[in-house]
Amino acid sequence: MLFQRRNRTFREWWRAPITSRERSSGVLIGGLGGFWIGALGRIALGTTPVSLGEVAVLGLAVATCCAVAGFTFPKLVTIILFPFSTFGGSN
Repeated sequence: MLFQRRNRTFREWWRAPITSRERSSGVLIGGLGGFWIGALGRIALGTTPVSLGEVAVLGLAVATCCAVAGFTFPKLVTIILFPFSTFGGSN
């Protein structure tokens, strides 16, 4: 029962029209998640040593792209990037 109810709730949410609140949260989650993906991806996959400025520039570039994607596809970006947006946010 619980799985069927959650499945139905998710389908209703997915098919519902996009609200302005979902767009704004998509931009925020996309920006934060994109920054962490860009910054950590540059550190992990690029040549080292690397300056902090270069890491920040790449992080901001990816954050901008993900924020635009979050505005365009807010539900998809929220589902995919939410775990990355909360990275480093705990105590």
